[in-house]
Amino acid sequence: ARAQALGGALGGVADDGLAAAYNPAGLGFLGRIELDAGRQALFAGLDYDYAVLSVPVLSWTDEPRAAADRGVTALSVYSLGATGIPRRGLVETDSPTGTFSAADRAYALSYGLALSPDLAVGATLKYVDEQLDAAHAGAVTGDAGALFKRGDWSLGAGLRDAFGRVRLGSGADPLPAVAYAGAGWRPRRGWLLTAELDQPRYDAAALGFGAERRWTVAKGLAASARAGFRTDRMDAGWTGGVAAGFGVDWRALSADLSWSPGCSLGDVFQYSVRARF
Repeated sequence: ARAQALGGALGGVADDGLAAAYNPAGLGFLGRIELDAGRQALFAGLDYDYAVLSVPVLSWTDEPRAAADRGVTALSVYSLGATGIPRRGLVETDSPTGTFSAADRAYALSYGLALSPDLAVGATLKYVDEQLDAAHAGAVTGDAGALFKRGDWSLGAGLRDAFGRVRLGSGADPLPAVAYAGAGWRPRRGWLLTAELDQPRYDAAALGFGAERRWTVAKGLAASARAGFRTDRMDAGWTGGVAAGFGVDWRALSADLSWSPGCSLGDVFQYSVRARF
């Protein structure tokens, strides 16, 4: 939800467990076990659910060194599905002949390693599983990224879904590979500005921008407000590209909500929670 509220521009920041999805190099800077989970309510009964468990390799040992010194691993599950889709045959009828379901899922293993206090690299190996009624297909793909942090700035770049083709029926289609480059800037305490350029393999480039303001409300309690914009959501006008959200942090727990307009398809809300151990 935080990334959606920031216009999807998180590849140049990647400062939490969801780095596994946006830039796996960011995992290399995590020092604690983290569990992230969320849901996105879409149009026409579509639901997108995800969960990511990030674990520094040395978390389970007694070695007298930082938990992330040997890198950080993450296990992720993503699921997009719909049920109750009307089934119709080749002859037009007044009523459907039944219903069917569709689901896209991905299972991923990520690893990030900080090569220095400023530079980290990371990679993800994913298995994508697609099901449409009785048809079923699978493919292997991967992500790779690098993240550089210096002072109030951070820069990130990499590839998402870099390879792989999925065959559902008679034809095989490539997965939606995207090259990205992003940046983050903290101009003053409590502020974060983000930007990202995404270049899909078979589509026009897209720009995302975001701003986050964080306040300390009380000891152990903080709140954040966010706003963002993304150029590839402007099919129905510039208002389709906006996004907004907020978050609450209490000690090691966080909850976030984001909103973006879906125009005639209805608004899109995403909810996420995080726990650090």
